[in-house]
Amino acid sequence: MKCSICEKSTIQRCSRCHTKYYCSKSCQKKDYSNHVQECPSKSVNILVDYVYKDLIPIDNAVRYEYGFYNCMHPGELSKLLGLYQGLIKYLNCSKSQLHSWWESGNLAFHIKKTFEDANFINAYYQWFLKNEHVLHGLRKYEGEKSDKEIADKVYGMVKPYLSEHDQTIPIKSLPESKRNVFAFYVTILCGYIVKIEEQNWIDFGFCSCKSGDDYNDYLRLTEENRLASFYEDLIVQKGCKVDEFHDAYLSGTILNLLRRNCSSNDCNWLSENKIEVRGYHQPNKSVYDLKQYALSESARLVPPVYVDYGFINCRTEDEKRQFKHMYRKLIKTPRFDPRDLHEACLAGKIFDYVKSILPDEVLKAELFKNPYPLKDI
Repeated sequence: MKCSICEKSTIQRCSRCHTKYYCSKSCQKKDYSNHVQECPSKSVNILVDYVYKDLIPIDNAVRYEYGFYNCMHPGELSKLLGLYQGLIKYLNCSKSQLHSWWESGNLAFHIKKTFEDANFINAYYQWFLKNEHVLHGLRKYEGEKSDKEIADKVYGMVKPYLSEHDQTIPIKSLPESKRNVFAFYVTILCGYIVKIEEQNWIDFGFCSCKSGDDYNDYLRLTEENRLASFYEDLIVQKGCKVDEFHDAYLSGTILNLLRRNCSSNDCNWLSENKIEVRGYHQPNKSVYDLKQYALSESARLVPPVYVDYGFINCRTEDEKRQFKHMYRKLIKTPRFDPRDLHEACLAGKIFDYVKSILPDEVLKAELFKNPYPLKDI
């Protein structure tokens, strides 16, 4: 995509509406007076999208303006989402109504009136009556200013899990491995799913969750949510501190840490779904880097994928894009198993595997050639 001001290539966009792209904060500021006129009501549109997808919002503006950042526990995020689902899906509150209530500063009052008038007293509404404060003092998201406020609040959520020593030093001075863990704790405590572009998506096992074949990635996100719930239980319910988690990360034993703290049903799910969690800087199967690259719009093509999965054989950028699209289609096929593709890669038989999953796809066998199988030395 191109920057709306200078037309430089960029993947950064307005965090509120996700429709205007900017290469830098400078360009975004230049366009502010114009864009603010068309952007104000977009947060409610994004919120409604999340409501129908049954996903906790990750958009900063939505979380800031509609109370999610006032929730201090991941369980509260689910309850607030359930409140909005009741309001929108069952009580038929429109986007314009919801936005006007927020704009007037009386969102909590109108939500109570709507539920009471309809005599719709569900568990989420009962929770809200005891936690009405999450919708008090809501303000407009203001970019950097709001981001600073959010960052301070998020740090406050993670701080109790840090050692006394680490609480006294800047996060940026921690070793990279511990910064990764800190970022992961932020993700889990805020009720997020790890973004597919992040290294933590591979390191902490989300890459090995099923992908599904639907347009909105519903199955993938559902499976990743399930895995995230195990981490949430480990951190919030079991009180796992950053240092303990970090030690397991360095030694490659996070999966063992999860199993020790999981129920038998959850342990069975981890085994049945063949969840793979790696340690810091430990080798991983390049098939998961391929999966990350194929499913993401911004993940880069790393050298192991470039060589192992045939991109080195593509002669043009267009051919490379088509090849990526083919792998995306493959990964989203229900019969696909990354471990099977990994084995086919090591045997030098990627073409045969892909053809068995996508028999109607027009494929060029020469594109799938790789250095495998390696000859014994």
